[in-house]
Amino acid sequence: MGLGIKSFLRSIIMYTKEEKKVPILRNPIAGHEFEGKVALIAGGSGGIGLAISKILHKSGCKVIIAGTSKTKLEEIIKTFNSKNVSALVLDYAHPESFESKVNEAVEIFNKIDIFVSSTGIHVDRDGLDFLNSTIEEYDSIMGINLRGTYFMCQQIAKYMIESNIHGHICLVSSQSALEPSWSPYRLSKLGISGITKGLAQRLLEHNIIVNAVGPGPTATGMQKNYDGSNLYTNLCPNNRYTMPEEVAEVVKLLVSDIGDTIIGDTVYMSGGRGVIDLR
Repeated sequence: MGLGIKSFLRSIIMYTKEEKKVPILRNPIAGHEFEGKVALIAGGSGGIGLAISKILHKSGCKVIIAGTSKTKLEEIIKTFNSKNVSALVLDYAHPESFESKVNEAVEIFNKIDIFVSSTGIHVDRDGLDFLNSTIEEYDSIMGINLRGTYFMCQQIAKYMIESNIHGHICLVSSQSALEPSWSPYRLSKLGISGITKGLAQRLLEHNIIVNAVGPGPTATGMQKNYDGSNLYTNLCPNNRYTMPEEVAEVVKLLVSDIGDTIIGDTVYMSGGRGVIDLR
């Protein structure tokens, strides 16, 4: 077959193929970036999760705040004083309940576009070391931080795929994932990095974007030495705690359409710890 005929046939094939188009992104109006969107924030009653809930709500998103304490959730919902904020009792220790819990969340605002997993626990005791970590501590941390996250994301992904939703999933990890994993907590956060990449790869074909954010020491109740009046700390090279609101700003980017080209990444906000220095 001559080159001329090959070129002609190639042109015919190109013209008969369906043309794919991606619309140009437009800058949203501030305060309306997430209008029409619904977000489910697991661990939304905690320091980082609550900051995320607030910033998404302020940006026009309907928000479902999930946590283990019904009483605490009810008190938090009152502070929003908004019909666009609701609560869901959700416990990562019981993955067998996740399917019904996702269905319950969907019924609140009729859909879920964004899922943020900010649920996690750690061992809070002096003298913790690899040589004295217990089986009970290991199992509880892995059960919540890894098993709970994995299977909750599974149910969310199933819902988004079945509902044909261009969704966003963001996992709240930790800079501990960058450090040697001698503790169950560090190991669990290293696992979150793997889950983030794996889900991003597996779900991209379904138009679901998955990323994570990895804060370093953050000014929340988890930090014994933070008293609310001084951000100084010697726990990281920049000598200050990260604010929950700063983490929330990064999560807001990751779950927005602007973040669609960030795929399978963990954005670390470590103050340099684990990146340019180890403790």
